[in-house]
Amino acid sequence: MQNLQAQLATIIDDLTKNGYAICEDFLPAHIIKALADQAQKRFIDGKMQAAKTGKATNVQQVIYRHDSIYWLDEHSQNTFTQAYFAQIALLKTALNQQLFLNLHDIETHLAVYPIGGVYLKHLDQLKPLTDAPMPIRQLSSVLYLNDNWHPHEGGELRLHLNAPEYVDILPNAGRLVLFLSAEFWHEVLPATRSRISLTGWFRSR
Repeated sequence: MQNLQAQLATIIDDLTKNGYAICEDFLPAHIIKALADQAQKRFIDGKMQAAKTGKATNVQQVIYRHDSIYWLDEHSQNTFTQAYFAQIALLKTALNQQLFLNLHDIETHLAVYPIGGVYLKHLDQLKPLTDAPMPIRQLSSVLYLNDNWHPHEGGELRLHLNAPEYVDILPNAGRLVLFLSAEFWHEVLPATRSRISLTGWFRSR
């Protein structure tokens, strides 16, 4: 939490001015490694599922995205999963106090991309089809779990700004990226090695 506290002012300022922010070393290195090991084991053991373009659809988008995912439970007894959710809860409280976002909860999954895997340009929050109350994704978060990542290996998160501008963010271990879910079209670029992340969405009601 100490490192997060040191970066909170910058995170708040960047979200306010730019709509996105980057936090380095969001969790200690040993926790990042443990979460990465956890993801790799679940992938090898066949406990991950091919990702879809929505939790409710039965149509697998083979070309649109290539990641395999495993949804996490914030009530998990796993020590390292608990550490992640505890840090996320502290961040949520700070964001609500400073930005009045009314963030209520977060949904999160582990994601493993194979070599060359992509996720094409998309938005995380589309306009609801009805007026019925439903959780709305307000803020997207991506925590990277990739040790010793090098620029030539690719795998960047590309955030599209005002066309034709964009920013490419390398998936370095411990780096947390936050951005407004309904504002930023984004994509995952191909990499020359497997790419692991914890992807989440802070939701309001």
